[in-house]
Amino acid sequence: MAARARQLVPTGSAQARLGAELRRRRTERGFSLAKLGAVVHCSPDLLRRVEATERFPSLDLIKSCDGVLSADGDLTRLWPLAEEERRRTATPAQRPRMSAPPSRFAPEMSEGVIADWTATAGVLTSTVPGTGRLWVTEEDLHVSANTLAMFRQLDHAHGAGVFAEQLRVYADSELATLLDRPAASPTIEAARARLAAGFFELAGYQAVDAGRPGWAQAYYRRALEQAAVSRDRAYGAYLVAVNLGHLALHCDHPETSLRWVEAAGAAVRTTASPATRAAITAVRARTYARMGEEQRTTKLMLEAEALLDGIDVEDEPTWIRYFNHAYLADELAHCLHDLGRAPASRDLVADALDGVGRDHVRRLAIDAALLASSWARSGDLERACAAGMEAVAYAARTSSGRCVERIARLLAELAANRQHRDVVELQAYVEEVLPAAGRAAGLSPPLP
Repeated sequence: MAARARQLVPTGSAQARLGAELRRRRTERGFSLAKLGAVVHCSPDLLRRVEATERFPSLDLIKSCDGVLSADGDLTRLWPLAEEERRRTATPAQRPRMSAPPSRFAPEMSEGVIADWTATAGVLTSTVPGTGRLWVTEEDLHVSANTLAMFRQLDHAHGAGVFAEQLRVYADSELATLLDRPAASPTIEAARARLAAGFFELAGYQAVDAGRPGWAQAYYRRALEQAAVSRDRAYGAYLVAVNLGHLALHCDHPETSLRWVEAAGAAVRTTASPATRAAITAVRARTYARMGEEQRTTKLMLEAEALLDGIDVEDEPTWIRYFNHAYLADELAHCLHDLGRAPASRDLVADALDGVGRDHVRRLAIDAALLASSWARSGDLERACAAGMEAVAYAARTSSGRCVERIARLLAELAANRQHRDVVELQAYVEEVLPAAGRAAGLSPPLP
C-alpha cells in the first residue's frame, strides 16, 4: 500500500503554506514527485520533504517548480515569507546536531545529500546589522580561520590522535556558537559557511584516519551542506569527489566512488579551477585503476597532469593550492600500484616524497610504505625493508590509524619471507616503536 501524504494545514506556518501550495499545484498539473523531479533536476525525496516541511527549499528550486507548474509566480512569492519566518524563529536549540552515525561505511548515507547538492544551490539568508545583537564579523572569522589552520597543521604532522577530540569539542562549542549568531552581511554569512565547511571536512578526514568511516561520512555531509550555503560550487564538487570519493575507495567501494566523482565533475565541468579539476580527475583515475581498467586510467592520468601543468597558483582558490605535482604524483603512484606496475609506481612515489614538506609526516609515512610495497612486489626484499624502516620511523611519530594500517599491510606482504634477515629486523623495529602495527599484523600479542 502506498504511503499516505502527510496532511498540511495551508493556514499554518509560512513554510507549511509553501509546501501545501507546491503539492496542490503539482497534483493539479498531474505531476508525480518523480516526474517533477526529473524536470527540475531534483530528487523525488527532496521534493517530498519540501512539501512535508521536512526540508527548506532553495529559491532556485522554487522558481523552477513555479515555472514548470505554471504557478504564475505564486510559489516564488511565498518563499521570502517562509524564509523570513525561518530566520526569525530559529534558535540555537533548533539547530540540528549530528547524531551518532553507523560505525561502518554506508554508501546510501551519502547518496541523498549528494543528489540534493547536485540539484540545488544553497540558501543564503540576508541579514542587516542592528543594535543590541552580537553579529559575526570579519574579526570573528579571522580568529576561527587561524584556529582551523592550527588544527590542520597538527593533523599533517601528527595524524588524528588526541587532536580529533579537541577539534570535535571546538566544533560543538565555539563553531556552533559562531553558526548560531547572525552574520553582519550576506558576504560574511557566505564566508562563515565556507569556514565551517573546512572544519567539518577536517573532522571527516580525521575520522577516516581514526578508522571511523561512518563518522567521516557524517562530517562530510555537514561540510557539503555548508559549502552549499556558501554557494561555493567548486568546493562542493571537491568534497564529493575527493573526500567522499576517496572514502569510498578506502572502504573498497570503487563503483560508488566513480559514481560520486562523475556526479561532481558533471556539476561543475570547466567552471572549476584547473587544480580542482586535476584533483577530481586523479580520483577518477584511481577508481578505474582499482577496477583494473588500465587504458582508462592512463588516459585520466595524462589529463590530470595536463591540467596541473597549466595552472597559475595565484589564480587557484586557497583551499586547493596544496594540490601540487607532489600530491598528484602520490595519486598516480597509487594508480600504478593498483594496476601492478611496481617499477613505474616507484618513480612517482620518489617524486611524491621529494615534494612533500617534511612537516607532513603522515603523508611521508604513507608514501614510504607504498615505496616499500612496490619493492616487495618486485622481489627486492632488501630495498623493501629499507623503505619500510623509513616508513615505520615516520609512522611512529604520528598517532595516525592509517599509518598503522599501511605498515601492517606491508608486514602482511612480507609474511612469506618472515625468516629473511631484513624482514626479521623490520619486524623487530615495528614491535619496538609501533606495536599497534605489529598487533594488527599478528606479530605482537593483543593488549590485555
